[in-house]
Amino acid sequence: MGANDDMKTPSVAIAIDRTHGGNVPEGCIDFSTSLNPLGPPAEAIQAYYEAITNISKYPPPYPRRLEAVIAAWLGVDPETVIAGNGSTQLIYLTARVLCLHSPFIVIPSFSEIANALIAAGSDSFPISTKAENNFRFEHAALRAALEAGADGIFLGRPVSPTGMLVGLDEAAAIARECDRQGAWCIVDEAFIEFADDPRSLATLIGSIGKLVVLRSLTKIFAIPGLRLGYLLGPAEFTNKLRQVIEPWSVNGIAEHVASACLGVAERFIALARDNIIKEREWLVAELGCLPALRLFPSSANFLMFAVLNEPTCGEFGRYLMSQGIAIRDLSRLPGCGPGFYRIGVRSRSDNDRLVMAAADYVGPG
Repeated sequence: MGANDDMKTPSVAIAIDRTHGGNVPEGCIDFSTSLNPLGPPAEAIQAYYEAITNISKYPPPYPRRLEAVIAAWLGVDPETVIAGNGSTQLIYLTARVLCLHSPFIVIPSFSEIANALIAAGSDSFPISTKAENNFRFEHAALRAALEAGADGIFLGRPVSPTGMLVGLDEAAAIARECDRQGAWCIVDEAFIEFADDPRSLATLIGSIGKLVVLRSLTKIFAIPGLRLGYLLGPAEFTNKLRQVIEPWSVNGIAEHVASACLGVAERFIALARDNIIKEREWLVAELGCLPALRLFPSSANFLMFAVLNEPTCGEFGRYLMSQGIAIRDLSRLPGCGPGFYRIGVRSRSDNDRLVMAAADYVGPG
């Protein structure tokens, strides 16, 4: 079904893929991104307008106050936290600083991980998960990568675009095995707040020497235009990042809005998770009735599916676009292929329009 079946030592590096969601025509319902459908909390909007009054002033070159707020929210040492212009900036920064010789990525995965490693001069290799196995991670593949000389393992939890979630205990065991073998374990938790089990590896920072966790504020708080992410890692590693990160990576408005979001985080995230679970289950039930679609289990705020026997690559996505609905075409994403798509979970009215359009294209069950 387009997934790479090779789980042994690869001979071909992961290719660059610059395709992303979010760049859709005006008026389209955008399922190509995976944001909180509730939108930003009211406190974020208020903080945005408060911060506008200070746009004539320079923000601090390094957002140490925001990092302290994040650390207090997570209950970790502020020295283990570094904030940046979205988690993508921190992925690129990590790739430059680690300068890995043999990094492996569990794929399918966020394409900018491989892109960042290539930009840093490091070809990355796949630990492939299989469509027929619902893209579940297999420990045999980790052992094979480490035996092949991996000095870095990149893993998403939950993985974008598949929605697969490696449980906390299993992820901790992976990180410890990497550490024992002298390899870094870099875990992308950009969507962890939406997960069925939202517990984070952040609690293990410091107790596992080579563990790095990437997190996002833009997804759960629906503020992607402000670009806010953060990284957790051993203090000696985050201090190396601070020495090379660009000053003013976080602007004053973003810092002020982020602090406001974190002030209401527990209540807001609980409300968002309840909504996501309800709407995701509804989408699974409705789309699952269409025999031409194969849905993959998801523990996140998005769903991945395959259009079976799609006549031409991308046809399903183009049809939905003609109906004013944009979805993420995964045909070029390493580890996927023709017929694979991802949708973000949105409001019931938007989700209903998607289901009706999909049924019109593939025919009812």
